[in-house]
Amino acid sequence: MIRNKIKEKNTIYEDEFVETLFNRMSETYGVLNYLSSFGFTELWRKQCVNEIDWKEDLQEGYDFMSGMGESWHLVMQNKKVKLVGIDMSSEMNKEAKKKLHKKSSWDVSILEENILENSLPAASADFIISTFGLKTFSPAKQKILAQEMYRVLKPGGQIALIEVSVPASWVLRIPFMFYLKRVVPVIGKLFMGNALDYRMLGVYCEKFKNCTDFKDLLAKEGMDVQVREYFFGCATGIVGRK
Repeated sequence: MIRNKIKEKNTIYEDEFVETLFNRMSETYGVLNYLSSFGFTELWRKQCVNEIDWKEDLQEGYDFMSGMGESWHLVMQNKKVKLVGIDMSSEMNKEAKKKLHKKSSWDVSILEENILENSLPAASADFIISTFGLKTFSPAKQKILAQEMYRVLKPGGQIALIEVSVPASWVLRIPFMFYLKRVVPVIGKLFMGNALDYRMLGVYCEKFKNCTDFKDLLAKEGMDVQVREYFFGCATGIVGRK
C-alpha cells in the first residue's frame, strides 16, 4: 500500500538529497562509522536489537532504513525469523546484498523503497528495528514514519530503535558534538576525499537532538513506548509495543 508523500525541496531532508548522500557514502560508511565511533555503533546496535524480547514467538520483522544490513547478523544469530530490510539507497542495498550472498542460511530480503511510501501490508510485522536512520527525517516526515510503524506492526508487535544523539550534559555535549561536526568530517576526507558528506552526520544529529520527540509521536499513535539512553545520552533509543 503506497501512502503519504511529503515533498521538502531544497532541504537536507529532501528524499533525493538523503538518497544521494548515502549512495555516495556507501563504499566507506561501514568502516568509517565503526572506526570513528571507536566501535560504539556496533555496541549500540547490539543493545538495540537486544531490546526485543526474542523469547516470544516472532516470525517476521522489518529493519527500517536498513542501510548495508549492519544489524542483520545480530538479529539472525540464533533467531529463526524472517527479516525484510527496507532502504531507498540503491548503493547501500548493493552493499547489503553482498552480505546476503555470504549468508545463505539467513531468511533476509531487501525492499528498495522509501519507507514513507512503502508497500508493506498492514499488521504484518512482529517487530521493527531501526538503527541510525531516524535523524534524516524532518519533524513532518517523522510523523508519517510513526504512523507507518504503527500501521505495519501486529497488535502486540515490538519496536527497538536507536539514534546518535546530543548528550544533555554540556560536559559531554561540547566535546561530543565537536567530534561529530569537526573530527569525523576530517576522517571522512581521509577515506573518501569528501569531508562535506560526513559533516552531514553531525548536522543531522544536532537538529534531531534525541529520540524524545519521536517517542511522543509513537505514543500519539497509541503505542506503549519508552526512551532509552546509551552511554550518557550519546545515543538514545525507543523500545515498546503496539
